[in-house]
Order: sequence, then structure tokens, then C-alpha cells
Amino acid sequence: MKKGITPVIAIILLLLITIAVIGFATGFFQSIVTTGGQQAQDASKATGDRVQKIIEFVTSSKDSVTIKNAGTKNILGTELSFLLAGSPIACSPALTNTDIILPGKTVTCVIGTTAGDDCASLAAITVSAPGNTVTGTCPSA
Repeated sequence: MKKGITPVIAIILLLLITIAVIGFATGFFQSIVTTGGQQAQDASKATGDRVQKIIEFVTSSKDSVTIKNAGTKNILGTELSFLLAGSPIACSPALTNTDIILPGKTVTCVIGTTAGDDCASLAAITVSAPGNTVTGTCPSA
């Protein structure tokens, strides 16, 4: 009889080990799927928000440029960048994270801060927002 009990105990131990391994694998893969799904959802939301932050070129003068928030999300001042003939320029007054451009509203930036660095002396001005980039022509001098 002792020989009959040993195979039964071995089978029970193998079943318990198998169930434990399956439980561990299930928990591990469920964690990976949940984390991956959350990361994909976060990336999708960030992309959606970025696409809704678009601008339109309104007008430019010798020393300023006016743009409009044509999207459906607020745009922070630091999310805008200005290029004059491909060279970065600063907007005056400087736009910060506390400067919020609401949907449908415009903002005018003074750009002629140094001699020869105004819109009349260059051909194009480019403004970039999270959702798009617009290029406008400077008025002729």
C-alpha cells in the first residue's frame, strides 16, 4: 500500500505546482496588458489634445504678428514659437505658462526687438503651435 500512495502524492504535487505557475503567469501578463493599455490611452489623449491646439495666421506688420487660436483647446504662451526667416525670435512681451490663449481669441506679439530683426526686413514669419505650423508673409516695406 505504501507504493500506491506515493504516485497519488506526486500527482497532487504536480497539479499544485502547475496551478501555481498558471496563476503567476496570468497575473504577470494581466499586469503587462493593463500597463500597455494605459500607456496607449495616455498617448492617444496627448495626441488628441495636441491636434486641438491649432492656430491661424491673422496679420503681420513691420514689428508685430497676430495669430488666432483656431482650435478647441487653450494654448499656453510657452507652446508657441516664432521664426523669422528660419531664425528663432522672442515675442515681446514674453509669453509664459500663465498666458493662456483661449479658443477663438487672438494674440499679438511684438517681434522687432533689434535693428534688422523686424518683419519688414525679412520675407516670412513662421509660428508653431502644438497642433500645426503656419507661415505668413511680412508686409512689404
